[in-house]
Amino acid sequence: MILHVIGALSRRLFLKTSGAILTGLLLLSVPVGANETTSVKATPALWVVEKGDAKTYLMGSFHLLPKNYDWYHGPVRTSFEAADEMVMETVLDQAGMAAVQAIVMRNSSFTDADTLKNHLDDAHYQKMLGFSKAMMGLDEATAQKMKPWFMAINLSVLSIMSSGMDPNSGVDKILEARARSRQIAVTGLETPTEQMSALIHHPLPVQTAMLTDTLDKLDDFKSYIDLYLSAWASGDNDKIAEAMVEDMEKYEAMYQALLVQRNKNWMPGIEGYLGNGKTSFIVVGAAHLVGKDGIVKMLRDKGYNVVKLQ
Repeated sequence: MILHVIGALSRRLFLKTSGAILTGLLLLSVPVGANETTSVKATPALWVVEKGDAKTYLMGSFHLLPKNYDWYHGPVRTSFEAADEMVMETVLDQAGMAAVQAIVMRNSSFTDADTLKNHLDDAHYQKMLGFSKAMMGLDEATAQKMKPWFMAINLSVLSIMSSGMDPNSGVDKILEARARSRQIAVTGLETPTEQMSALIHHPLPVQTAMLTDTLDKLDDFKSYIDLYLSAWASGDNDKIAEAMVEDMEKYEAMYQALLVQRNKNWMPGIEGYLGNGKTSFIVVGAAHLVGKDGIVKMLRDKGYNVVKLQ
């Protein structure tokens, strides 16, 4: 399930969430495959909604990518370079970073006598201790005080990085840099605090399910990453939904908070961009756009003509 969380959260916020422990490790690590030279051609999902003379493009993002993925070409490039403004999930400025860090500080660890040992069965607890020691250098006293969501995030980011993913090669990162170099407006659909709250404010049983699922996948994490990358790169709605959405639906509370409710919250803002007379380029995690609760269906249900470009 944690991979779906990654797909549903913005890259910068996701990395900031992990805090100082992870930041130091990432600075010292060299991702496997980061120097891969064979180019992988990707055609990520892209739609257009037209209203009068204005157009709004919707692109499915993957927030962290290997360096060798080639996706900025064809309709994506043409559409983006025609845009008057770029819209992301959230824009993380200095104030936003401070707010996120404060939320993490308050919610990342047990402050009472509770520990992870009280929430994981013995097999998963021992597995957690092994991975946290090997990947983060944590002893049991430190590891067991992390809340389940925070442990899952830390273990997952480190596994992702070792699988060849580069935080500077994510779709959002590259497009934001291009937008700012063109000096077009860059705005967000939600605040960093709103996005963070969707991740962390869940009952401990829900958080524990997320951590348990993560621990179960860590032994073969690369295969899961490859599955999601393949689905994203294909641009195929059904493949994206099957890989990124359907498994997450098993965890109803997390699914509703991270995908469904956020999509609903974004709709007024998206409709605002549709009606502002400008050409807007909206880029959000691919999982948000597909499936029965996706933004594309929500727009079509409201009568908008949403056309798939690739």
